[in-house]
Amino acid sequence: MSSFLVVGLGNPGSRYSNTRHNVGTDFILEAQKKYSFDLQEKKTLKSLLAEEVIRDKKVIFAIPTIFMNHSGAALKLLKNKFNTNIENIIVIHDDLDLKSGVIKLKAGGGHGGHNGLKSIFENLGSQEFKRIRIGIDHPGDKKKVNKYVIQKGRKEEKIDRLQCIDKGLSIMEFIIQGDWDTALNKLNN
Repeated sequence: MSSFLVVGLGNPGSRYSNTRHNVGTDFILEAQKKYSFDLQEKKTLKSLLAEEVIRDKKVIFAIPTIFMNHSGAALKLLKNKFNTNIENIIVIHDDLDLKSGVIKLKAGGGHGGHNGLKSIFENLGSQEFKRIRIGIDHPGDKKKVNKYVIQKGRKEEKIDRLQCIDKGLSIMEFIIQGDWDTALNKLNN
């Protein structure tokens, strides 16, 4: 049975809970509610994780327990442990280039300045994994980005993020089944 690795990027600790940058973590926590799994800390893998079977596919849900800028180290450990093909890795992350409330899928491509993705590229030696990008908007000034991403944001933004997470969860099973086109179509409708 081929395995899929679904990884939500974020920073560890309650200080970063529900911040813009932690939308990937929030995605996995919402998946936990949907699929009723328990996340277990695996220190050797630098992650919280759960193994599930969804539509006859082994799916490993993971939240790295190290800071986002170093999350590639956790992904490398997870990929090696579960012998996951690069095209079966789905990374969920925030995206400053997308408006709040916008969700997009991407296979491969650049990191767009996202340090978590940079770390993954460096550690995996590839950018050919799949991504669920959730828009958090841009503060308008590059100098404000570092502070902006670790803020919770307005109530409306939190609602936008939750709606994007719901959309992402609704298409994730299509991605796991290898039906990328259906996932894209459902997301765009």
